Amino acid sequence: MRRVHAAGLILVASLTLVVGCAGSRSGDEPELGTLLDNVIAAGAPGVLVVVRDDGTVRSEARGFADRSRSIRMRADQRFRIGSITKTFVATLALLLVEDGSLRLGDTVERWLPGIVPDGRIITVRDLLSHTAGLFDYVEDYRVLRDHERPWTPRELISIAVAHPPERSPPGRRFAYSSTNYLVLGLIVEEAGGASLGRQLRGRLFSPLGLRRTSFVPGAIRGLHVHGHRPPSHQGVVTGPPVDTSTESAWWTWAAGAIVSTAGDVQSFFAALLRGRVLSAPLQREMETLVPAGRLQYGLGIATFPTPCVQAWGHTGNVQGTIAVAWNTKDASRQLVLVVNTYPLSAELEAAVGRLQDAAFCPAAQ
Repeated sequence: MRRVHAAGLILVASLTLVVGCAGSRSGDEPELGTLLDNVIAAGAPGVLVVVRDDGTVRSEARGFADRSRSIRMRADQRFRIGSITKTFVATLALLLVEDGSLRLGDTVERWLPGIVPDGRIITVRDLLSHTAGLFDYVEDYRVLRDHERPWTPRELISIAVAHPPERSPPGRRFAYSSTNYLVLGLIVEEAGGASLGRQLRGRLFSPLGLRRTSFVPGAIRGLHVHGHRPPSHQGVVTGPPVDTSTESAWWTWAAGAIVSTAGDVQSFFAALLRGRVLSAPLQREMETLVPAGRLQYGLGIATFPTPCVQAWGHTGNVQGTIAVAWNTKDASRQLVLVVNTYPLSAELEAAVGRLQDAAFCPAAQ
């Protein structure tokens, strides 16, 4: 599932580093602070990590959030969460199911007639679980070439459906595709009777007290972590990273346009995993997993193998920023890790992997 694009990528887990690459750890591993220093030494402009463990919070940051103005990285700064957005949008869709406004078995054709081939057999559940078989629009050269264009979701979906779908029938096989969440976002707007941004704010951000979380398809205003995109060829980094902070993210929309903080992301996952957002039946639906390579994927949430325990959450990568949100099943231990450059050199990927594992699995050191 490794994909590297000039436009940046919305992803669930394209990097080895987000599936526990470091393996078991020895007792002579460096301290967490040293591991952050190593990430900077390997070429990242900045890195932050926040770990919550039974109410104790440890946060550290190194490098720059904005190199052009010499603004240091801080653990409380806002950043693009990329595909972690999908967990928020999935939760919103399930709240509409809880209301009776939407059903998991509803077809795409029921809500959006004619928008995708096979819309009569692709269901909301298929979209949520990435089993709809739709081509991933971020793979199309037009999106890669014009990623700063103010794309509409329907334009991007039309690009996706011009490509052949997956060979497996809908509902049969996991195939990660951000197109699923563009279609889902439009269905949520129809079923909920309001814009996606308004519903996210009214049903999740405000009720959960996520005061620094917002839906931002345009350019981000105010202080935030600047993403950086180095030039690359065939997955190999070939030059220094370039600041992407002036770029909009309309091309990500429901698949990746939320901006948040580590604290807000952890508060969201804590509420979700502890059953304070969805009813028990819908929680079980969300956590029903399908195989996804080395991962497993539910309805907008994934599980990741780590050196110590299965982690629940999601990862994201957009506009040159990588974000990892890992949680134990009961959210007693939570990790948010952000690195503001992508793609990564082999050295940097290894350094981030070691930091990630050590932060989430200290007892395995």
